[in-house]
Amino acid sequence: MSYKNEIICNNCGSRNPEFEYKCSNCKAFLRDRIVNIDLGETLVRIIDSPSETLRKIKFSEHKNYIFFLLFFLSIRFLILSRFISVPFVYETIKLNTFLLILISFGITIILFLFLSFLLQKIISLLNIKVRFKDILAVIIYSSLPNLFALFILFPIELVFYGEYLFSNNPYPFQIKESVFYFLLVIETLTIFWSIFLAYTGIKEFVKAKLFSFIISVLTWFIISLVLFLQSKLFLI
Repeated sequence: MSYKNEIICNNCGSRNPEFEYKCSNCKAFLRDRIVNIDLGETLVRIIDSPSETLRKIKFSEHKNYIFFLLFFLSIRFLILSRFISVPFVYETIKLNTFLLILISFGITIILFLFLSFLLQKIISLLNIKVRFKDILAVIIYSSLPNLFALFILFPIELVFYGEYLFSNNPYPFQIKESVFYFLLVIETLTIFWSIFLAYTGIKEFVKAKLFSFIISVLTWFIISLVLFLQSKLFLI
């Protein structure tokens, strides 16, 4: 059975999956070998060359830093869940911060595993052969804007609002309204940036713009739904 994303060896004419760097028949090189992901280079290059960067992540043999990124993404998602719960919560459940982070970490791992499994099944319907670990790595790395928000935007929010950041009495926008809306716009742009990167990464697999856009939006709809459900942890 042939797949749309197979590549033909120039040396012997054998068909090979796109993710292979050596021909399965004659062992000739099909493309450059990429062993590891360079996190520092990725953080820089994903801004100016997202397509090229996500392609390297897809083809890398070792998907390093995955759990490292998932841990910090879980903290970011925990913060977003807390923001979502602000209009509805008056008292938080009796869980300490460390336990909440562990719960969020577990939810985040399950979420990205589920998304990767779902995307693999959807992409396979297009007669495209993909590896689970490639999709997982691309989806996780496409969420990097959330880490920029965690380490840059969140400290700024703490400076302006301090203990009232997660308060509904008063709400943050009642303290510094203009700053609140400015930061809200930046938060929204961060989400759109992540959707764009997800779109770019999925397009590296399927080579179809409309399909990639629909799937990237669906991916972030599921993430948003999970964040909303996770926010219920803050309600009594």
